[in-house]
Amino acid sequence: MKTVLKTMIIALVVLGGLGAAGYYAFQSLTSPDKEINEAAKQAGQQLEQEEDTEAPKSGATPATIGMDEGRFQTMLHQMTHQKIVADKKRGAIEMTPETIDNMLKIARVNEGIYKQSAFYEKTLTAWEQGDFTNAVTVHNTIWDWHNGSVGRATGLMTAEQEARYVEDRFR
Repeated sequence: MKTVLKTMIIALVVLGGLGAAGYYAFQSLTSPDKEINEAAKQAGQQLEQEEDTEAPKSGATPATIGMDEGRFQTMLHQMTHQKIVADKKRGAIEMTPETIDNMLKIARVNEGIYKQSAFYEKTLTAWEQGDFTNAVTVHNTIWDWHNGSVGRATGLMTAEQEARYVEDRFR
């Protein structure tokens, strides 16, 4: 009886360890940063090719490049979490100059395809210039578009709060 119990405990511990390892491997392979980088790469390639490409025929619906608009909005929303105060936050993408630049490339290549192109351009251009005062508005606008029910932004974090958030989430 003791041998069976011991074997079951060992098996559960091994399975738990394998599950945890699989989870962390999956997370590292599917991280939002990698998704943004890949989409920005596609966007950059498209921007380089645009000079040699014919304009789409009238009535044709062009396909998004890199990522669809809903996913783009989600990622932009998650970037604001580094700057805003809210009682609940789901997801986080570090707001680095590289990430901002990559998101701007994606927005620009999808200009005219994304319905909210002007909003993204204005938002990301301000962030690129170091102005994050719009983060609460950006967060809550996207939150409204997605029918958010919890986690409305109530203000901007202090520098100390943001430093702690970055340390806890990304370091």
